[in-house]
Amino acid sequence: MKKLLLLIAALVLLGVLVIVYIPFTPAAPQVGADKDEHGCIASAGYTYSVVRNACIRLWKEGTALTPVVQIENPVLVAYVVQNQNGSEAEVFLPDREQGLVLTRVENVDIPTWAGSDGWTLTYDPDSGWKLAANGETLYTASAK
Repeated sequence: MKKLLLLIAALVLLGVLVIVYIPFTPAAPQVGADKDEHGCIASAGYTYSVVRNACIRLWKEGTALTPVVQIENPVLVAYVVQNQNGSEAEVFLPDREQGLVLTRVENVDIPTWAGSDGWTLTYDPDSGWKLAANGETLYTASAK
């Protein structure tokens, strides 16, 4: 009889533990559950581009610009993507969460995009890309 009561008590205690413990057990995060407000999945490498109005993988669709002044570790690059007709360029900088949208400047010798906050992007078919802030070149990439 004692063994039966101990068995019943153990089963009741086990049932209580299961009921109490399971709801407080943190669930493992689901892969791909980190969508941003645009539906881009950062863990899969996607970033939202304003000028493309889409989730893109910068290293696949963008042009990588390397810093003029290189630091040892890590090497941080900026990426540039353009909209369909080239009237806008979006620059993704390593220290900013969102891209910086620049607008094409008309009537200049080489393609140039500028923003209201002093950023300019130029592309010369011979020398390549240059990204500057307030006249100081910070990032470059050779012409492809």
